[in-house]
Amino acid sequence: MVRPRTRDDETILRAAGLVIARHGPAGVTLALVAAEVGLSPATLVQRFGSKRGLLLAFARHAAASVTLPPGDVVDALVTLSAGATDPGNLAFFQLDLTDADFRRHAADHARRLEEQIRDRIGDPVLARLILLTHNGSLVDAALTGVSRLRDDLRALLETR
Repeated sequence: MVRPRTRDDETILRAAGLVIARHGPAGVTLALVAAEVGLSPATLVQRFGSKRGLLLAFARHAAASVTLPPGDVVDALVTLSAGATDPGNLAFFQLDLTDADFRRHAADHARRLEEQIRDRIGDPVLARLILLTHNGSLVDAALTGVSRLRDDLRALLETR
């Protein structure tokens, strides 16, 4: 007999995101995520196979569900990127750079975000420049501890 699921995957992946933000991907354990969502670690193993499986499911979900909030593209990107330079999220970015499976999901995330920017502003070249400025500004904030994302994006748009 199959037991009904008490938590859907989206709820579990949201909980995983909170644990990742707090502990970084290296500090994530199935026990921490299970405690966050109110399940047993064994349930997560049944659902995702392993910690890596859970992290990959999180990355896949993040890419598939990226949505640019409504409004001005600058405000939307600033809102979307809140927390992106938190240590846990930056450590996840390292996985995106060093592991082909994670990199594939990060590339999908970037492609989807660029498409949404292009759809919002109607200019594919400017959409690409906005995405590049966005990404570069997030890396700069991670290095310096100072976020200039809004200013960087506004400056780019003023030069066009």
